Amino acid sequence: MTDQLRDQLHFGIASSSLGLNPIHTFETKFQALQKAGFKFCEVDFGSYMTWVRVQRPDLPESTCPPEWSEANEPDPSDEEIWQALYSLATDFVCLARRYGVKLVVLQPLNQFDGWLAGTERAEWVRRKAERWLPLCSKLGVEFLQVGSNDWVQACANDDKTAEDMRWIAELGAKQDPPVKIAYEPWCFSNLRGEWEECYKTIQQANHPNLGLCLDTAQLALAKSYGWDPFTGQGWDRTSYEAMINRLACLPPEKIFYVELSDVLNPKATKPLYQGSPFDEFGKNDKSGKNERFIWVRCARPVPLVGPNGGMDEGPEGMEEDGARVVETLQTIMSTGWRVFECLKMEPEDEGVPDRYASACKKASEMILHAVADLK
Repeated sequence: MTDQLRDQLHFGIASSSLGLNPIHTFETKFQALQKAGFKFCEVDFGSYMTWVRVQRPDLPESTCPPEWSEANEPDPSDEEIWQALYSLATDFVCLARRYGVKLVVLQPLNQFDGWLAGTERAEWVRRKAERWLPLCSKLGVEFLQVGSNDWVQACANDDKTAEDMRWIAELGAKQDPPVKIAYEPWCFSNLRGEWEECYKTIQQANHPNLGLCLDTAQLALAKSYGWDPFTGQGWDRTSYEAMINRLACLPPEKIFYVELSDVLNPKATKPLYQGSPFDEFGKNDKSGKNERFIWVRCARPVPLVGPNGGMDEGPEGMEEDGARVVETLQTIMSTGWRVFECLKMEPEDEGVPDRYASACKKASEMILHAVADLK
């Protein structure tokens, strides 16, 4: 059964999970993936932008408005930067192929959906998407991940948000090759922080090129039924079972891919700002994002392996699979879904690519065996 599941599921790793320090280059990350036996990678835009600037140190600075910028991204009007991003895509793909790695996702196109019609930001994000989608096609990725907008000013009604997602899905479909739009519910989004809300938008948009990206850590911190980082309340068995019963009803073709990540129970570590290991990060964070962002950003151990790539002991009282990764994956698979899965976590320290790639390999095997045992 485990061998059959291994053939049906395609495990990969998010590049950001293999170290966030500048010394952790794509060369070392792709080499670590190859060594651990992984063939697929989810690439974050900011790291690709950094790689391009290393190749082209003469590039001008971005003119993107600082309050709108993410990961030093260029403004849509920064023609020279965008042409460099496009022209070096082939070299980047060749670098990955040298290590037997295929790029499958570019992420995240964020703060895209839900801006009020006619506002400057609503028009700007569409120009931004018109730059990102051709890059996705040149990189040969199958998916562009779009995170649900967490800015409180993005308060357009359901019709406008669905129209936004329909528009970008159609834009992705027009690329050569086409690029699918994977809409990810970010738990720190107040309007669409749960998969049910994002799926409602997907249904309303009604476009075959639009589907869900599900992240098990985001599910475990959903506002209605997930853990509250301030108290550790929530994510109880009754609420969880109600959620996965809804999840089991999803049509498999609308689940584009899944990110597998555990998350620490706030009660086990001590809740946020009550002695948790992440209090300092939260106090120093200037993004203005809420407590669920801080927790999902900081409290992600490798599934079934543990914190720091399995090198550290978990806190006393830590559940082995707090996010219920195995059970959630089994539920998703019960719909008939079989596609890509990315193992993802955001290490606090600089990490080491080999350590995390090895930990993810161990986690993928443990998950396969655990899912097989549940059947």
